Amino acid sequence: MKNRENEYLVEMRHITKVFPGVKALDDVSFDLKPGEVHILMGENGAGKSTLMKVLAGAYIPDNGELYISGEKITKFDPVSLQEKGIGIIYQEFNLIPYLNVAENIFIDHMPGKGLLIDRKGMHAKAQELLSDMKMKVDTHALASTIPVAQQQMVEVAKALTHDLKVLIMDEPTAALSGVEIEQLFSIIHSLKEKGIGIIYISHRMQEIPQIGDRVTIMRDGQYIATEDVDKISTDEIVSLMVGRKIGNLYQRSAHSRGDTILKVEHLYSRKEKLEDICMEVHRGEIVGLSGLVGAGRTELARAIFHVDPYEKGTIILKDEEIRQKATVEELIEKGVSLIPEDRKHQGLSLILSVSQNIVMASLGRISKKGWLNKQKENEIVEQYIKELNISTPSSEQKANNLSGGNQQKVVLAKWLSTRADVIIFDEPTRGIDVGAKKEVYSFMDNLAKEGKAIIMISSDMPEIIGMSDRIYVMRDRKIVKELDASDVTQETILSYALEGARTEEQDEKN
Repeated sequence: MKNRENEYLVEMRHITKVFPGVKALDDVSFDLKPGEVHILMGENGAGKSTLMKVLAGAYIPDNGELYISGEKITKFDPVSLQEKGIGIIYQEFNLIPYLNVAENIFIDHMPGKGLLIDRKGMHAKAQELLSDMKMKVDTHALASTIPVAQQQMVEVAKALTHDLKVLIMDEPTAALSGVEIEQLFSIIHSLKEKGIGIIYISHRMQEIPQIGDRVTIMRDGQYIATEDVDKISTDEIVSLMVGRKIGNLYQRSAHSRGDTILKVEHLYSRKEKLEDICMEVHRGEIVGLSGLVGAGRTELARAIFHVDPYEKGTIILKDEEIRQKATVEELIEKGVSLIPEDRKHQGLSLILSVSQNIVMASLGRISKKGWLNKQKENEIVEQYIKELNISTPSSEQKANNLSGGNQQKVVLAKWLSTRADVIIFDEPTRGIDVGAKKEVYSFMDNLAKEGKAIIMISSDMPEIIGMSDRIYVMRDRKIVKELDASDVTQETILSYALEGARTEEQDEKN
């Protein structure tokens, strides 16, 4: 038998995993070398996350072999695999919201003696870890109160408290913007230098040459190919992933901009620190909201949708001023919908079926005098399952059993079924593969053609530029610049998202 220990940290051979009615993994092989970033790609439902859950001990394979540093693994459970040096950061974070940052980092091995926890030492160690990662995070803050980007870094810090050999990262940059991504890549490079192997699941094509050494593609639960990153093109990767050519990802149809449907004037929110927000959106256009994580994009969307209160300002919808104390239900009735970033906690009820989730926000349309019109419900559900290509065995499947990308599509269907005139998309393609992204972009384009007004929040610069007609850039909870998307670069947007606008303002004053 060859010496596996010197060549590979991980060898997975002929792994098969079957769930009731679904062969999630079909004879899949995968390996990882010390100090490499091995990117794992495939469409939603391709089996990537299932394969990694086998490696992390969350699933027991029905067939196949797993070796860690040359040792054959016979016991599959998360604790045993963690002791072998396997760490995993899931796409849906596993932080406990009512515990603080330090407690989450050391959740399974808090420092101290006996029942006494050394809280001062724990916070000091947590702060040291985060400082090494060049992250400013309050270790006393509850996990539920910190931004998603900081939650991601807390998950990384949590993994680093163990004796790591392998770190699995599932869509680690999905909720991050430029600067945060650079910080994460810096951490990954430092882990590589220590000989730690990184398995990196991503749908962002531009990240492959930036961070990867090798790339493995999966499709429909099967292994397709493994190539060195510098020997394969993006088009070749996409073709292997989806089994077809995708073409122009951001292709937009010609359409004319209509009248102003939404206007926000001098909006202030003390709680969310939004300051003097002014913007407008026209029928038939897609308006991008860009900025770093924490710039206030989601907070602005929630204020417009009246999820969160605001103290001052005017919101005018279809020439009607919306009262400050209006409820979310009133906004839905008036034709506004918000597709949230956090599908797991804000977008779905995971214990309900696909069908129940899709019609949840539009019950008024399909019920009369308290009675549900089942035929109308079925028509709406089948329409959106078909239009959004939601992969589910049936409409009665529980949302919890779908892949992350298909869960996201159910959230889209839920809010699109309200037939809103103004639709706010908050990170609409987070965790969605390239094929599904094209479907969502095409759907958004069709909505704009129909005269709908779309506000799109995205941390993906090519997406913002490729899909938007106009772009508002936010920094420090303010809109600092409005840009025409037809003549803008990523560098221009980033300069305003950082400090560029201040320089311009100073030049104008001089």
